[in-house]
Amino acid sequence: MSYSIILPTLNEAGHIVELVEKIRSVFFEIQEKFEIIIVDDHSTDGTEKLCSDLIKKYENLKFFSRKGLKKNLANSINLGIQESKYNNIIWMDADFQHPPDFFKQFHKYQEKYDVIIFSRFLKGSIRYFENDIFKKEINENQSVFFNKLCNAFLYKDITDYTSGFICIKKKVLENYQLKGYYGEYFIDLIVYCKSKNISIIELPFIEKKRLTGVSKTFPSLSFRYLILLFKYFLCLTKNIVKKYFK
Repeated sequence: MSYSIILPTLNEAGHIVELVEKIRSVFFEIQEKFEIIIVDDHSTDGTEKLCSDLIKKYENLKFFSRKGLKKNLANSINLGIQESKYNNIIWMDADFQHPPDFFKQFHKYQEKYDVIIFSRFLKGSIRYFENDIFKKEINENQSVFFNKLCNAFLYKDITDYTSGFICIKKKVLENYQLKGYYGEYFIDLIVYCKSKNISIIELPFIEKKRLTGVSKTFPSLSFRYLILLFKYFLCLTKNIVKKYFK
């Protein structure tokens, strides 16, 4: 097996070096070929400098900057996919909420499934605030409610429509580009895979609290956050129509 790991970054200076080192150690442990592709969405905290230093240190590390372009998570991941060379594509949050140790589980499911999604909402999954409710971020209740809506109106066997922690075979993405602004792209991807009868499995994982920094989801009732919520619900509505009225 061979893996291309895409890390979309935005102001990750507090932990990006540690994350790269951890990913490398996991893949050396499981003895699989890998590359790490960092795509930065115009960080202003020194992330780019740290990544530039890292690519001088490691041959299997690539760095791309989207400086000058409009910030867009889906487009950052698309660039990583475009630049990838291996058969299995992984992307994940770059803040340690998605622990690299769970890469070790891919081997059991790789031959049978084309898409492996780590879900926060499966039995066996543990949320970062499980033992300390005061660590719970303000946008979590909206996230849980939204995913329940997606599960009710789209596909019952999928629980996490905004996971962002995935391993997908590159062939699945040959004629497909991620679309959207932020995490809503993941809903479109799931519906696309389902419509093409692409095999999907969800796995539980232990979510961690982000190592440093704050949520990129604008966790307050600001105008930007309301616009983001609108985009999510618009995406859900579009996919409900696509599923039931195509």
